[in-house]
Order: sequence, then C-alpha cells, then structure tokens
Amino acid sequence: MASAMVVTISSNKGGCGKTTTAVHLAAGLANAGHQVLLADLDKQGHCATFLGRDPAPRLYDLLVKERPLAELIVEARPRLHLLAGNSETLVAQDFARLRNAQADLLERAIVEKAIGYDYVVFDTPPQGLLQECAIYSADVLVTPAPVDYPGMDGAAQFVLLAQHIQKRERIAPPQLFVLPMFVDRRTSEARYNLEALQERFGDQVLEAVPVRTRMREAIAEGETIFDYAPGDDIAAIYMELCRTIAALRRDGAHGDAAHGNGARTEGKD
Repeated sequence: MASAMVVTISSNKGGCGKTTTAVHLAAGLANAGHQVLLADLDKQGHCATFLGRDPAPRLYDLLVKERPLAELIVEARPRLHLLAGNSETLVAQDFARLRNAQADLLERAIVEKAIGYDYVVFDTPPQGLLQECAIYSADVLVTPAPVDYPGMDGAAQFVLLAQHIQKRERIAPPQLFVLPMFVDRRTSEARYNLEALQERFGDQVLEAVPVRTRMREAIAEGETIFDYAPGDDIAAIYMELCRTIAALRRDGAHGDAAHGNGARTEGKD
C-alpha cells in the first residue's frame, strides 16, 4: 500500500491564511473521495474551530502521553479526520525539544502511523520545531502569501527556511507552491505584488484566493466554503488546488516508502 502524501501548509508569518488553506485542502480532498488526516500543529487550535469542533490537546496527548494516534483523531467530515491541537501544543513542542527530538519527529509519530490515509495535511505554526518537522516530512509545501509586504516577506523567509532544512537534513526538495491570499485586484498594490510573486516564483504560483465576505462568514459558522457557499469562486479555487495536489499523487510525486527511511534523502557528495 502506498504511503500517504504529506502536504505541509506553512509560512513564517501568522494570519496569512494557513489554517484556511489547510482546512479547505483537507476538506476538498475528502469531498473528492480521499481519506485525509488533518493535523493541527499550531497552539491556536483553529483547525478544530474552523470545522465546528472544539480545540483539544490531542497533539500533546500523542507526543507527551504517547497515546496511540488512532485514539486521538475524530471524524470532522466524512473521510476527513482531525488531530486537534490547543495551547498545550507549545508544551508538547518544549517536551520534544528537551528529549532532543530530531527532524523526523512527526514522520515517526504521525506519518508512519497514518495507515489507510491518502493524504496527511499539516497546519503549522509560523516558527519552531514542529514547523521544521512538518517541512522535513513534506512531499508538497504550500505557502500562503497575502499580497502585502509582510505576507510576501513571510513567504520568502519560509522558502529560505525550507531550503536550509533540506540542505541540513540532506533531503530532496519537495514540490513547492505559493498561494496568493486575500487578493483584491481593484487595488494597484495587490496587482503589483501579485505580479512580483509571479515574477519571483513563476509557475509555482497558484491561482489567487480573493477577499470574500462569505469565507469569513463560513469560518464563523464552523463550516467550510464548500458547505456554506459551494457556488462561490473561492470554492472553485480551492477545488483546483485539490486537483493539483491529487494530480501529483497520481503522477507519483511522493515515494511509496516512508520519508524517514531515506527514500528522499540526497546522495552524499
């Protein structure tokens, strides 16, 4: 059986749409018939609230109490399972540091245990050990980038961090995508910055996610845009992201062996 494809949603800036993207990627893939595990690595625990559930210390239970993964996940939607987080996630991260956890922490604790899943989606904090471990495990990296200076700088810093980890751990670089967020094409700043992103990253830039009131309303109701306003253009954009990721899996863009066994490790000089 092929291992799950790991998709890490991350940036070095908070408030850039990481959780929105992680939740909608996971939900869209599940809607398409895939088995998906969404793991919340951020202390805010917003993956749960975005799906109408309460944050919970499930990542803490996994990493500190060493409870089995299967006992800690819940079915948030058909075929979409959630490993929730909350403020205790910071304690789990500190605990892992004290135990000298390596880059393969999440690989061993989650990815290798995600039997029967087609995808594992990581929603990360903007910095720290858990973010680095999620980068290490990734087959695909998606960095949301609001088209303002802080958002674009956060994406650029994230790309440099990912490259540093790949070099340090001697792993082949995963597929990288940049997802422009909160785009209002009526403003010259947004248009200029979107062009700058496209010039910098080329065909790695995905279709831009616009600013829409319905998305904020959906989040407030604990629903995805697919549930709340399936005809909205944002729903179509996120479904296209899901198709892009699914095509990579069909094309064999990740190894059948676990990442941690060296399947993606670069050869020595």
